[in-house]
Amino acid sequence: MPNQSGNPKVTIAGAGVAGLAAAHRLLERNYDVTLLEADAFFGGKLGAHRDVGVDAPDHDRPARTCPACAAQGGCLGRQDWHEHCYHMYLNWYHNFWALMDEIGALDNFRPASTVYNMYPRAPDAASSPALPMVNVGSPWTVLANMRAGVGTPLDILLWGQALLDLAAAPERQGPMLERTSVTAFMQALPYATDQALAGTYRTTAQAFASPSYLSSARSYRALLSYGLRLPEPSMWLLAASTEQGIFTPWLAHLARIARHVEINPSGMLPPAPEGGGRGGNLTVKMLTPLQQIHLDPRTGRVTRVDVAECKISPSVHRSKWKVKSGSKQSLPIEGDLILALPPDELSWMVRPDVARRAPELANARYLRCEPMMSIDLFFKRRLEGLPNGITVLLDSRYQMSFLDTSQAWRYLAGGNTVLNVVASDADTLAARFYADNDIIGLLLRELQRYVAFTPETDLFTCRTHLETNVGERLFVNQVGSWQWRPETTCGIPNLYIAGDHCKTVIDVVTVEGAVVSGLMAAEAVRRRHGHGRPIDIRVPDQYPVAALGALAAAQRPFAYFARALAAGDSALRRGYRQWFPNG
Repeated sequence: MPNQSGNPKVTIAGAGVAGLAAAHRLLERNYDVTLLEADAFFGGKLGAHRDVGVDAPDHDRPARTCPACAAQGGCLGRQDWHEHCYHMYLNWYHNFWALMDEIGALDNFRPASTVYNMYPRAPDAASSPALPMVNVGSPWTVLANMRAGVGTPLDILLWGQALLDLAAAPERQGPMLERTSVTAFMQALPYATDQALAGTYRTTAQAFASPSYLSSARSYRALLSYGLRLPEPSMWLLAASTEQGIFTPWLAHLARIARHVEINPSGMLPPAPEGGGRGGNLTVKMLTPLQQIHLDPRTGRVTRVDVAECKISPSVHRSKWKVKSGSKQSLPIEGDLILALPPDELSWMVRPDVARRAPELANARYLRCEPMMSIDLFFKRRLEGLPNGITVLLDSRYQMSFLDTSQAWRYLAGGNTVLNVVASDADTLAARFYADNDIIGLLLRELQRYVAFTPETDLFTCRTHLETNVGERLFVNQVGSWQWRPETTCGIPNLYIAGDHCKTVIDVVTVEGAVVSGLMAAEAVRRRHGHGRPIDIRVPDQYPVAALGALAAAQRPFAYFARALAAGDSALRRGYRQWFPNG
């Protein structure tokens, strides 16, 4: 329904990547867009925030700033950017890269061809040697990666063959693979060794933030197929926080497109141009969580939504935030509503009247989400020998890895070491009886097995920041979850769904999956109104399955031969240890 400007009007709940992608394309086509965001920052789980009072009690009371900060003029933590975890951006994110090109953010990314691996260090060593795996999936780096030392050459060969066999699985096996976990598929391969399986487990934990016994083989197959087509470089990393590198330029670009811009409350976001473009009007309401949606009982359309206001970001201050007294209000929905919310928040919106009109949305309650914790560590010195790239801690508890952001982010370059440490398998840490300090202590002790440091003397303890993701867990590609994932449209005529948990051509839960879901929602709105040019959505390229199948079949005899050699080597080692237990 047109509003006073004569443009169709769209309300988007959620200013994450999916919501912003939808807003971007609709603004270009002269739709008036209202963005509702519960947090004080854009990006959702990809976003970055600066929040005093989150980390340590000293930040709530500046007079008690720790001595290390006081010596440098005050609490340094006030300027720290915190994210849910480090982020990897892949070559096949075509729709994401198109948006980054348009907003002028491509120069904020740098190629990263190498993933490093570290085993536990020797007692007297400063750190473990970093074992590089270069452009995994590229045929030109196979021999180098077999010699990297992450596993025996035979195990690396078998790991690669297992991944190739999964990528070569024909499309007709898709339903079966959706009901099969990555673990089950790999264990069914007669040539797979325990070490080859361990490589797969590490990969799924890093890619999906989920153990491989929960992850769908179908989704993992899609991830492999897209990556095999464009293997070099392995990934791209941001040279800044996501707020600096993505969302500040994105907001500025949206403001340039818009005819008029209104941000409430003012000061929540970086300054943006005052509009004056040729697109629709943009209204942004920050710290405004969605409470409920209301339907017209006769037509089934969304007619209004209940919102509230809060003072601090709910996703950052999970235990401290609350709605402002008397701030609840109803906003009319004159046109369309796009819900770009995580599964938990989406399921909360499905009250009985909504479920009667769109019963498929109630299935969002079946979608499984997992915690993935991270911790920011600010050191008082430079730690030597740490690689400049994502580093996997092999055989670590909680499937840990880290990125040295003091080498990755431009504004930290040349200073003391800053690590973002991620625990991809954090179920045991999410127990209710673990306080934040307990979790921090466990993660630090595990990190010390790989890197030598003393927390009491080497860390700015008041700047240590833990992201537990408890209460806003990450959706995972769980076995059998495809049937429960929502589609873009539903039984409610003017309601659309977006988010990385939605059914899209991408399938894999990634930044690209979120972008595509937002573009699909925007295109569905555009088609309904017939207003504006079609929205282009690019599907990743893949090698023909027949070609991959032929390659996998040609290499399989070598895999069986390698398996026999590995079994013989393992038997010799067991016999040697039995007869010579002291070496």
